[in-house]
Amino acid sequence: MNDHPQFAEALALYAMGALDDPQDLAALQAHLGTCGDCRRELDALRADVALLALSATGPQPPARSRQRLLSAIAAEPPREHKAPQRYAVGRLRPRWFSFAPIAVMLLLAVFSLLLWRDVRNTRFQLRMARTQIEQMQAEVAEKNGALEEARKIGDLLHASDAWPITLVSVKTPPQPQLKMIYSREKGSLLLMASNAPMLPDDKIYELWLLPADGGAPMPCGWFKPDKQGNGMIFHKLASAGITAKGFAVTAEPAGGSLTPTMPIRFAPAS
Repeated sequence: MNDHPQFAEALALYAMGALDDPQDLAALQAHLGTCGDCRRELDALRADVALLALSATGPQPPARSRQRLLSAIAAEPPREHKAPQRYAVGRLRPRWFSFAPIAVMLLLAVFSLLLWRDVRNTRFQLRMARTQIEQMQAEVAEKNGALEEARKIGDLLHASDAWPITLVSVKTPPQPQLKMIYSREKGSLLLMASNAPMLPDDKIYELWLLPADGGAPMPCGWFKPDKQGNGMIFHKLASAGITAKGFAVTAEPAGGSLTPTMPIRFAPAS
């Protein structure tokens, strides 16, 4: 309204619905049709009027007080009518204009508080979402790393030049080990010994089958280990179909025995 101060008072009255002069009303409406600034000023004034109307709402006076006031007015004597005095109308600023900035400030304060709360909640949600995304990325990276390592291990195991190697302690002598395969259906067995302790020249290792029916141990061949402790037995029983509950190896005189000589040197792991 700095560009059209002549319409300031008319705009205020028009916003309140109190512009009664037809000439002023027509001039203002014609001006509003061409001036965007004045239209925006009119919208602001109407908003202030609405706020003032809301803030001015108060409790309704009791009916008894209203009746007393009407009775007092009716009891007063009639007064002589005087000619209305003419007052010089100047450019006055309505009193309610002084309350408009306060209402606007309160409205802005409430809006700012709500906006700050929304921003705070949004930031918190963003931090939570960022944390969850980072955790998911770490889990995916870990799984991808495990899959890649498994793939590399599979490639190594299937390599054409893969070389299986067994490493043992250099300070502890290798443990003796006897591996065997037995087929009840075929009545045959195979034993392969490694790192077996050396025996005197007149001794050998003899293998015994222990029948599941509790019968006497059955001799199944013998071997004498070489300098590296290696030996082998391939033995075919007289008849197939014998169920074994276990096997044992003893040290016997050269040529073998019909019954085992205690103690047992090797037996299946429990």
